[in-house]
Amino acid sequence: MLELGRLERQCPVCKGQGRMENPNWAQFWRVQENMKNSFRTRNADEPLDIAAEMLPPEPSEPMFFLCQECHGRGKLLTPEGEILIRFVRFWLNPNY
Repeated sequence: MLELGRLERQCPVCKGQGRMENPNWAQFWRVQENMKNSFRTRNADEPLDIAAEMLPPEPSEPMFFLCQECHGRGKLLTPEGEILIRFVRFWLNPNY
């Protein structure tokens, strides 16, 4: 019997997500959250409008990058999986 779990493994680079967070956006979110927290008072639940004016501009890059190791799949083939794929390609492609 073929065990499907032995044909693929989780990508170690992206931890199975298929993408990685852009560090520029992570820094932007961290600064934004710190600003909100610093302008909160006991009596007001909403931060002051001045906090929005002091924020750095949003990064122009995408929020996430596709993982270059797994090409966004989140998984990689094991050696057994690669053998199976070669076998299937051979029998599906008449010009192989």
